[in-house]
Amino acid sequence: MLRYLPLVLLPALTACASVSSPSADAPKLISYLPTWQTTAERARGAEILPGLDIGIYSFLLVKPDGSAYIDAKNQEGAAQWKQAFATARIKNPKLACQWAIGGWTGSRNIAKVAQTEAGRTRLAQTSVAIMRDYNCQGLDLDWEHPVTGGDYTADASPADRDNYTKLLQALRSELDKRGKADGAQYLLTAAIPGTNGGWGSSGYDLPAAAKLLDWVNLMSYDFYGAWSPRAGLHAALYPTPGEADGNVLNGDGGVKHFIAQGFKPSQLVLGVPFYARGQGNVEAGPNGDGLAQPSKGPGLLDDAEPGTAKYSTAVATLIGKPDWQSFRSKEAGNAPYLYNARLKQLVSYDDAISLKTKAEYVKANALRGVMIWELTQDDADHTLWRALEGNLR
Repeated sequence: MLRYLPLVLLPALTACASVSSPSADAPKLISYLPTWQTTAERARGAEILPGLDIGIYSFLLVKPDGSAYIDAKNQEGAAQWKQAFATARIKNPKLACQWAIGGWTGSRNIAKVAQTEAGRTRLAQTSVAIMRDYNCQGLDLDWEHPVTGGDYTADASPADRDNYTKLLQALRSELDKRGKADGAQYLLTAAIPGTNGGWGSSGYDLPAAAKLLDWVNLMSYDFYGAWSPRAGLHAALYPTPGEADGNVLNGDGGVKHFIAQGFKPSQLVLGVPFYARGQGNVEAGPNGDGLAQPSKGPGLLDDAEPGTAKYSTAVATLIGKPDWQSFRSKEAGNAPYLYNARLKQLVSYDDAISLKTKAEYVKANALRGVMIWELTQDDADHTLWRALEGNLR
């Protein structure tokens, strides 16, 4: 799920000279750009910024009256990314940006604002104004989540399903209005859980959304975590072997579900995580790897957000380390995972091999491209980024 976390200030950034501009006909490479990671992590992200097709500033928040705004803690970080874009566009003039609205903890007030035409209109107008101020080319709606509520279940209601569509319509109308005045075509995209039906995407009217969105950034990750009753692969391209919910919780199933709901393949961007998820209280099971065994609570308890670890952290502290046995599920799309029998934890993630498989899948199925959550979590060698760029283009 998309996150909104405390800000760590970002210094002025410069782009890496080794990054070349992407070709026009290649699948798109898109990444969310956080305003809260450490100085060093965001500096690494800026090194590869010219290689993106689209970077998505994260996140605009929403006041009770519907006004979009950049949180005070994040304004300096947003300004630094703005400078990074100016530098990166010297190398890649076609580099585009968007502003994302909401996120997991940033979706406060959206359900209430979406209930009225006045609220929706104000959110659309103020979001587009910020987008234009940052010289961006579109908006990305990350309401997490209509109907099911996400982090704000008290605000959720069945009416959210229709109100989500009405909010998309308001955003689309304002983008088209400003685009006509500016001589531009502005994008409207959204981040939606990339599940094969089920609870995750149940609050969205997908056929209606398909008619309003340029594309959807499928959150094809967080399939399993501390909330799950069984241990699974959190970004599996295909079902986790032996797991009862595997047919719902996998990337390929999500792609097929969205196509069945009216999306074209060219409207689908496959999301990939640059982080690991850990599950706790997992017994080894008959295969000695913990997979599909009962699970309760998070693993990775020492991480800043228990249950998760950036890929850079996983490389430094988990992968190949004592007690952490490595496995790979070919059936799930060459998905890597770790099991620690002493701690009774299973950790799943993406690596260069699984991302190569996903890049080949994107090309074989003529999808729009790949979305990254998010590039600052990569290691110092940009291992995950290079795997995507090298196999998509």
